[in-house]
Amino acid sequence: LKDGSKKEYAEAKSVIDIAADISEGLARVACAGEVNGEIVDLRTVIDSDCELNIVTASDPEGLKVIRHTASHVLAQAVKRLYPNAKLAIGPAIDNGFYYDFDLEKPFTAEELTKIEAEMKKIVKEGIPLESYEMSPEDAIKTLEEQGEIYKVELCQEHAEKGEPISFYKQGEFSDLCAGPHLMTTAPVKAFKLLSCTGAYWRGSEKNKMLSRVYATAFP
Repeated sequence: LKDGSKKEYAEAKSVIDIAADISEGLARVACAGEVNGEIVDLRTVIDSDCELNIVTASDPEGLKVIRHTASHVLAQAVKRLYPNAKLAIGPAIDNGFYYDFDLEKPFTAEELTKIEAEMKKIVKEGIPLESYEMSPEDAIKTLEEQGEIYKVELCQEHAEKGEPISFYKQGEFSDLCAGPHLMTTAPVKAFKLLSCTGAYWRGSEKNKMLSRVYATAFP
């Protein structure tokens, strides 16, 4: 562990289980794990000797995980209120996060307020996030059936590697994503939607103009 101490287990354990074994308080504030220098999901199972650090919101990487989960809460809220919106990408960035949507017209300030209210409901519901994988073929077929054309394009690029495609699910909402994410939506309490601007898909003016919602979140 980070403090130089060692823990030994007779069986494989997830990062969150190890955090809980160290202390309940640590498990409550845990955002991710750092295994041999690599940031991993709290659901990651440790099955061999390693150096482990439990990442919290006071770490830059932990704050990033909060913001990344907040972007999924934003996307879920948008899909609840605007079912025809198409999802593009929603990364954490230095000062917050954003999510790109394909809409008929950009969101107004009033609509952002409405989306924020729906996000608060999702946070209050404390929905567990679950990770799962699909074969590239099944993932592309599922996303095509959902009409998520931007996710299909991203998926096709990953499919060339032949590796399983990673998704995260929270309630009725699922998104193509490598993570890491918080265990539930409950800790995403301090967030604010800031603005909605235009952004070309993949930064190219040859592509369609999408609506980018900028936002921020804190512990």
